[in-house]
Amino acid sequence: MDLGLEGQVAIVTGGSRGIGHACAASLLSEGAAVALVSRDPERLEKTQAALEKSSGGTVIAVPTELRDDAAVRAMVDRTISEFGRVDILINAAATVTPTAFHELTENSWLDLFEQKLNGYARCLRYVIPHMRERSAGNVVNISGLAARQPHATTIPVGLNNSAVLNLTKALANDVAKDGIRVNAIIPHIIDTDRQDETMREWAVITGQTEAEVRAERVAKIPLGRMGTSEEVGDVVAFLASARCGFVTGAAWHVDGGVSMSI
Repeated sequence: MDLGLEGQVAIVTGGSRGIGHACAASLLSEGAAVALVSRDPERLEKTQAALEKSSGGTVIAVPTELRDDAAVRAMVDRTISEFGRVDILINAAATVTPTAFHELTENSWLDLFEQKLNGYARCLRYVIPHMRERSAGNVVNISGLAARQPHATTIPVGLNNSAVLNLTKALANDVAKDGIRVNAIIPHIIDTDRQDETMREWAVITGQTEAEVRAERVAKIPLGRMGTSEEVGDVVAFLASARCGFVTGAAWHVDGGVSMSI
């Protein structure tokens, strides 16, 4: 299916690996150019080269610390300077760290929100005005199932993700008049390097082996397997395209059926 993304420009945060990487790959396969954003310059450069080789598309690497407001503004300015526009923003940067609530320090608690919610907000704050000028744009925010299914070891993660959904809906209603759509994706148990790290962290917390944690979590998925980052990336590209032109303020689950909400 042609999604009509040829010639469009996307910013993808968290783009050096996992879901962000897959989102960039899906957009590139549809003919979009991508500004790939991550705080790890070395990994970002390797991902840029791999994506250029596999897609033949245009990718720029923009190392950016999303906790730094000035750095985020510079990242958006550089993208516009090189490409002349921003049509799509994919907010995919995040760190999911399962931690018992009583073990969280003040700094670790605040830092989790700096990495995700506040990082997303900074990107939106500098991208939305450019989209308004062109009366067009698409935003997809990556949330997570903890937003709707709380757990004691993912309290800050869940609050982050719930806030992302609230931000998505409120902003979607505000900017619809400007021709901008804002939606969210709720992935769960996606087979990425970060998921492997989470499994190991979860094993430490629960006293289980990593294999036991993995088997237990997969057993709860109705489709009987973990999802792939490519499956998330393809849904994101579809949601950011004109094929979904009447969809805004929505949150789509990509979780193999795990969510119990209707």
